[in-house]
Amino acid sequence: MSLERSMIGDVCVLAPKKNLTGGEETQILTAAVDEITAGGVTKVVVDLGKVAWVNSMGLAGLQRARLLCAGRGASFMLAHVDDRIKNLLVTTRLVILFDSFATVEEAIAALEPTSA
Repeated sequence: MSLERSMIGDVCVLAPKKNLTGGEETQILTAAVDEITAGGVTKVVVDLGKVAWVNSMGLAGLQRARLLCAGRGASFMLAHVDDRIKNLLVTTRLVILFDSFATVEEAIAALEPTSA
């Protein structure tokens, strides 16, 4: 399978193993987000550490996944966003839609409630 799933506390971490180019790997990711959020998961982190490239169709898949989460009241974060993917998000102005972090641990920490 081209996607690793793991639970860290109440956060589901999805880690694609291939580039997101709109093919099967992108469909597997969006289907996984649909499945887990339908099952009640409310915190999703997509770990892009093994993804070297995302094209426009891959970006559309990430946006679909984010919208699935938003529609079900779930949080959606990106982790291990390298410079190439970050530049693509900035160029397309999608950077304002995605919360992205250097590591999975930082993304999970951002999902935790802060005490006042």
